[in-house]
Amino acid sequence: MNHNRKILIIGAGIAGPTICYWLKKYGFDPTLIERSKQLRTGGHAIDIRGIALDVVKKMDIYDSIRAKRTSVLSTRYVDADGQTLSEEQGEKARFRAGDDVEIVRGELVKILLQAISDVPCHFHKEIISLAQKDQFVEVTFKDGHIERYDLVMAADGLHSSTRGMTFLDEDCQFFNLGSYLSIFSIPNYLHLNRIDVSYGKDQKFIAMNSDKDPDRAFVTFAFRSKKVLSDIANERGQKKCLRDWFYDLGWESNKILELMNDSDDFYFDVMAQIKMDSWTKGRVALLGDAGYCASPLSGQGTNLAIVGAYILAGELKSAEGDYSVAFKRYNELMRPFVNATQDLGVWVGGSFLAEGEVSKEIIEQRSSVIMGKIKMVANSISLPDYV
Repeated sequence: MNHNRKILIIGAGIAGPTICYWLKKYGFDPTLIERSKQLRTGGHAIDIRGIALDVVKKMDIYDSIRAKRTSVLSTRYVDADGQTLSEEQGEKARFRAGDDVEIVRGELVKILLQAISDVPCHFHKEIISLAQKDQFVEVTFKDGHIERYDLVMAADGLHSSTRGMTFLDEDCQFFNLGSYLSIFSIPNYLHLNRIDVSYGKDQKFIAMNSDKDPDRAFVTFAFRSKKVLSDIANERGQKKCLRDWFYDLGWESNKILELMNDSDDFYFDVMAQIKMDSWTKGRVALLGDAGYCASPLSGQGTNLAIVGAYILAGELKSAEGDYSVAFKRYNELMRPFVNATQDLGVWVGGSFLAEGEVSKEIIEQRSSVIMGKIKMVANSISLPDYV
């Protein structure tokens, strides 16, 4: 291998460190940058399942992931008065089976970064432009530094700035699913002990759980809106939006909204998908949410990121650095997996954010169908062996 070795990876989330691992293993020279000043710890719980499990096992990090996995043992669905409608025990309650594992996002990122200790990783590093030449990509950093790379791979999330620098507007569709998601922590005033409690009504959904820290509980708000919300550009507007939508909804909605005011880890975003005919252009490739976000509703974002990183790095190895060949194969191999996962995200959104009241029968039927669909989608791609 004698060309296209020097590769810039943008984004220290899931896909970025994963592709660094495989590129380094295959003899490339990756550098990872992240615009945040430091590793973003915490976050919501994410699942690793299906084919993605094979990848993390090949990376020898599966045992480390299991050691840090969440330990919520049951999921309880309640009505407006807090009375239990349905309760499921064990892994099935979280739509997992077999070796599937759930872990807090920040914990997984820490494990991935530990696995690439031999790869240069620079935080508080941001690019402002890139220019593709015949033999290299010229990258200009925010601090004024200019560097040349053979290839650039962007894993900088749903709102990827690198995508905007590389692709035209007509190359990419930001598909708003008409739903919004918020996650934050509050004091565990209900004294939940490894239990997830959920309540839904009129296309609105609330969930609260407590896992390893008995003093804290994580809250999820999700809702569907028929119009695009405009006054949610900052945290103040986002919290007001949640108060408008969830006040007097029932169960613990009002108490949670009160405690939300003091939350220091508040997250809010639109549930959206990125749809593109190609995730590569010239010497630049997108992966993870930057290229094919399926929305958190799919429960497959982590799996897409892990599998996409493995395949992109593997195809570069197989093509001996010929990016035109590797990128073409990457697009072909990932397309069915991405399409199936995005279809699942749309379906789950309609199921969880349904009209009217949610009954015991609806909950149990929904759980069974979702479990089957997730298993099918998570295994809807064959994993090439690049070793």
